[in-house]
Amino acid sequence: MDTHADIPLTPAPPSVSSNAPVVLLSTGSLFLLPLPSIAGIAQAAGFAGLDLVMGSAKIAPGEAVAQAHAICPVRVVHAPFRNWSAWGGHMNAWRAAVGLAASLLDARNGHAVHVTLHPPAGTLQDAIQTRWFARAVDLPRLLDAPAGIGLSLENLPWAARALGAGGFFGQDPLEALLDQCQAKDLGLTLDACHLGVSGRDVLADLARVPADLLRHVHFSDASGFAEHLPPGAGGLPLGPFLERLGADGYAGTVSLELDPAHLSEDESDLVRELARLRASMERALAGNAPPDWSGGRTGGSHAAPGAQSFAALG
Repeated sequence: MDTHADIPLTPAPPSVSSNAPVVLLSTGSLFLLPLPSIAGIAQAAGFAGLDLVMGSAKIAPGEAVAQAHAICPVRVVHAPFRNWSAWGGHMNAWRAAVGLAASLLDARNGHAVHVTLHPPAGTLQDAIQTRWFARAVDLPRLLDAPAGIGLSLENLPWAARALGAGGFFGQDPLEALLDQCQAKDLGLTLDACHLGVSGRDVLADLARVPADLLRHVHFSDASGFAEHLPPGAGGLPLGPFLERLGADGYAGTVSLELDPAHLSEDESDLVRELARLRASMERALAGNAPPDWSGGRTGGSHAAPGAQSFAALG
């Protein structure tokens, strides 16, 4: 694919209504390309901004990020979710994400950037961070988040799929996550495909999330344990999911977050494909979802994502 070197750095972004959901492209969907190239493709496809995934310590304040932000504004930063030692530890990685988001606050994103955090996994490797996180109360203050920076925890794939609906120690994992968000002064990033691979009822779980807690949504399909599929390629009721979001008055951000293996390598085809998906998401949020996004598809034509996607998507 071309590198979009000929794209101007200051095109007018799509208009954003203050009372309608804002559709973004996750940079993880095209992580093999330079950030300015990803931004150019997102802008050409009509996305209102970027969800900037910090998959590498190289993604930091600097020329590449500034160029990408000028082409298509960064509205969400996805904090590092592995290899935290590259930032000097888990908490320092979160602080780096907050710092990057703060450096991007300007009129192009309405002086507001949201930061998505993965809660510690509770493994031995995460033991120190898990203990610190369990005792932390006011995370925005602890991470030095300035005005305009919002923070949320993302639901991860839960092993409770194999343990039954009660989850660990009898507490439903979504209920536990909502309790953490409220106790730590954080919002929730709801990842639809993570619910799917956890064996959850996506619509029932959406209905359980308090409206004032939902800050950001990751949007993609799932089939079995395969994540980040294009909508309609898996079995999730993504059309009704977006329709309900819109009907409930959700006015936050929704990021299309796909495994790049499912996208065209031809740039023109890629832009058309992403533009079609973006337009379909916007129509679904307005109450007119594509029929083939209703869910229920099963089958093995879509293999589990390869190793490259796990390095880019969270």
